[in-house]
Amino acid sequence: MELRSMLQSIFKKPENRVGLSRIKLLDGYSNDYIPWDGNALKNATVVNCIDTICKHASKLHPHHIVRKNGTIVENKDDNLQYLLDTRPNWLMTSSDFIEKIIAQYYLYNNLFVYIQRNAKGAVTALWPVKFNDLQLLEDKNGGMYAKFTFGSGEETTVPYEELIHIRRHYNEDEVFGNPDNYVLKEDLNLLSSVKVAIINVVRNFNKLRGIINLQGVVRPEDQDTLWKKFVNSFAGPSNGSGIGIMDNRGTFQQLTTDNQTFDSSTMDFARDNIYQYFGISKDMVSGKYKEEDYQAFYESVIAPIAKKLSEEFTHKLFTQKERGFGNEIVFETNRFSYMSTASKVKIAAAMIPAGAIKRNEIRELFGYAGLPGKEGEEIVVSLNYVKSSDQSLYQTGKDSHKKGGDEDEPKDDDA
Repeated sequence: MELRSMLQSIFKKPENRVGLSRIKLLDGYSNDYIPWDGNALKNATVVNCIDTICKHASKLHPHHIVRKNGTIVENKDDNLQYLLDTRPNWLMTSSDFIEKIIAQYYLYNNLFVYIQRNAKGAVTALWPVKFNDLQLLEDKNGGMYAKFTFGSGEETTVPYEELIHIRRHYNEDEVFGNPDNYVLKEDLNLLSSVKVAIINVVRNFNKLRGIINLQGVVRPEDQDTLWKKFVNSFAGPSNGSGIGIMDNRGTFQQLTTDNQTFDSSTMDFARDNIYQYFGISKDMVSGKYKEEDYQAFYESVIAPIAKKLSEEFTHKLFTQKERGFGNEIVFETNRFSYMSTASKVKIAAAMIPAGAIKRNEIRELFGYAGLPGKEGEEIVVSLNYVKSSDQSLYQTGKDSHKKGGDEDEPKDDDA
């Protein structure tokens, strides 16, 4: 597929949409959205924060399930499951796809995914949408549309119902997440100013400042000559000793300034503001987190994202009728992978007796490959636990609830 035809290959053939007008919302005609990142990707701290969240979010596994009477049944729609968990489109893996949409979610507080369908309405691809401008339009029947303008200048208009749209900081605007023009920009400017100050301290640390006092009256041209000779002798390219010389026609008086080394706590303060904005800790970014740190990170960052993805994908990928039959998209992850071996042993010890875990799930918990066939899908259970109503049957082989009890047993005939 040629990249020059990306617009035509992703979006449907442009239809002659007539009668579309700007939609009027409750807060007026605020229906234009321009992504703003404040050059955030040029800041290493911001990039590290977003990259950390994206890497852990990419471990999410989307599943198409069917829930019937409270029971989850794996769906047999292999095409949709392959699309979700392996290849959302011909250009991206599932991990690439999730990393890209989560990055947009945190950079712009809005992420958009276009749902590509075939003539029968089946989902054939999912495409993250990056654009320069978006306008909300409506038709005469009240249907909402999104008009995208891309960096190439090309435009396309699609029904809003064909877009997966997830928002962050959803407060002031009726449709879009709030653009953090001021909040993030203020923190970025602070961090940039701190870095500039550090650079200036380093540059000025070894500079020599002072005054040359010349004896008697010296002509201006001679002053320049003596000054240049002293500067060259002290800081010239051929002098690496840092020692300069001057004859008795002049003396050098050094001017001292209080150049202190930069306080690292100032840099920590500026970075902590960025960390708090993204809800992430320094230890998570540096990869030095402990089990408790990851648990807090998962609950406060990854779990809310997974819930939003599950809800919006379910609503947009399925019709109301399909949702009524229990079709759902669920984003899950192995929350035990970050645990220590001791914690994993405790989890297994608690779940095995209750029959709440399969053999392959136990092996996966400890990093081993699954067993082939039905053997790996068998549920492991301890015989030390039975239903309270089955205790007599388990211990004596007799059912105490059976009418007649032992009297029903055949008796030996009298001799």
